[in-house]
Parts: sequence; C-alpha cells; structure tokens
Amino acid sequence: MRLKPVPLLTDQPGGDRDSPERDHAAARILELVNDAVVAVDGRRAILLFNRRAERLWGYRAEEVLGKPLEILVGSGRKNTLWRRKDGSEFSAEAARSEIPLNERTIAVYILHDITPPPITEERLRATLREKDVLIEEVHHRVKNNLQVITSLLGLQARTIKDPATRKKFEESRYRIQAMAILHEILYESSSLAEIDFADYIRRMVEHLVRSYGAAPRVRTEVHLEALQCHRDVALPCGLIVNELLSNAFKYAFPGGKSGAIRVVLRRGPQGKVHLMVRDNGVGLPLGLDWNTSPTLGLRLVRTLARQIDADLQIRGREGTFFSITFLDGLTVSAG
Repeated sequence: MRLKPVPLLTDQPGGDRDSPERDHAAARILELVNDAVVAVDGRRAILLFNRRAERLWGYRAEEVLGKPLEILVGSGRKNTLWRRKDGSEFSAEAARSEIPLNERTIAVYILHDITPPPITEERLRATLREKDVLIEEVHHRVKNNLQVITSLLGLQARTIKDPATRKKFEESRYRIQAMAILHEILYESSSLAEIDFADYIRRMVEHLVRSYGAAPRVRTEVHLEALQCHRDVALPCGLIVNELLSNAFKYAFPGGKSGAIRVVLRRGPQGKVHLMVRDNGVGLPLGLDWNTSPTLGLRLVRTLARQIDADLQIRGREGTFFSITFLDGLTVSAG
C-alpha cells in the first residue's frame, strides 16, 4: 500500500528525531485510521493533518500546516460543525485529547464524520421495492376483506324470507362491491392517487347489469371519455352512480318493461367533470322532492354530492335524468 508522506509531530521544531522507525510507524497508523486526525499546538496552529482529514476537508496537508485551526471550523457550534475548503459545512463528532510533547502540550482532534450517507441509486431501488411489497400486501388484505364482507352479506341475504329486508342486504352488497372495484383499479394503477375514472364507471355498470339480470330487457349505453380522477373524488362519485343505476334497474321499468339507460362521462374546462345518468322509464313519482326524500338511496346521493362539492341536477319527467358536475380533484391537489 503506497502511503503519502505525512508531516509528523517530530518534524516540527523541537521534535524528537531519535526514532525514525517509530515516526514511520506512527505515520502508517495515522494514514490507516478511518477517522480524521488533526493536531494543533498551544497557539492552535495546525501541526498534523492526516490523509483522512484531507479527504474530509478537501485541503492538502501542506495547505493547512501552520495555519490556525479556525480555518477548519464552521459557524455555529464550535468543534461540531466544520467547514470544508469549498466553504460547505458538515457535522462531525470530535474527540479532543491533550498530549505533552517536548515540554509543550499539543491538542489532538479525532473526527468521525456523521453526515448521513448519500442515497445511492441501489438504496433507492431497495427502498422502492420494500414499499411495493408493503403496498401489495395491503391491497391483498383489503381485497380479501372486501370479498369476505360481500360474500357474508350475500349468504345472509339468502336466508332472509322478507323481500324488503333481503333487498336491503343486496343493496349493501352492491355498495361494497363498488368500493372493491375502485380498490382493484387502484391496485392496477401506477399511481396511488389517480385512477382511470372511465374504467371505474364501465366496470361498475357491467357489474350492476349482471347483478340485476337486466340484459337484454334493459339496454345500457355507455359513452365515457377517458379521464383521470383523484381517488378521494372517484369513490363518492362512484357510489352516487351505483345508487342511480340501482334505482333505475329496480324502479324505472316496472312489470318487466323494456327500456334503456344511458351513462355519459365527459371532461369540462378547468378540471371539471360532467357525468350524466338517464333512463327512459316511468320517471320519478309525482310530488317527490329529491332534496327532502327520506329514501336511503337519495339521502346517500345528496350526502355524497356534498362531500365532493358536486352540482347535482335531477329531472323526473319522461324518464329520469341525473346530471353531476364536480372537480376531478387533481387540479386542487396539485395546487
């Protein structure tokens, strides 16, 4: 191992030159230690500066020998914050010892750099892999839990003889399924915040058509413009669509009548989203005020609309028409 010559304490005036082998051994030891070693005399002039100190401060030994220690000391807490040659500062633990030498006393500082190591690309990749594994595990558990809940509700519904009570269980199962669909899309998405809202609505419509056995009696037309929404907006809006479609399948076409339901999704200006659900069925009952209706479905729609500050418009003649306008949540979150 090639060693760079290091100024020794015994090279200074008054030093002991009777043991060159000892000096050479001391020099090797100073160069092999992992910590920076700096020695100063009573006037705080630098007498020794090993190779590790050169790397830590950016000075060559010959640049600092004889200079005051203050050129190495940073601002703030003395002897804990240090300044490099380029002016940058760093933290280091410093142990100070006084050693008598040739009728004088020198102070030796041994410094251990405590600056956090830089985040390497490999460390960053390892951290991301750990997060991916954790997220996958969370999604797996949530997915399983939602499946268990929907299965339990379905099993319980089959044991209930009262049609009205059984219907309530089925409706609760559909609501949880709407949440499960959103969760599945989030799991497939590259972002934990944004989801493909059009895909969410499409999957939910397909699920409800199967659940209510509406095809082919009720034709479902879906016209969805591709757009993204924040998950905190997508879930309430998805639940609104679930309620509106469920009501349409249950009440719009009584007595086995046929008809059509149309779902339209399009983007408006300034991050606004327009969603329309329309059917050509019997319409809303005469005298029904959706703002005060006590039915659970419409109460949920009103509550969820307020949650996302949506503008909700309803018409009940010549079928039922629902229009929902809301912000996608991405513009707000980005600001």
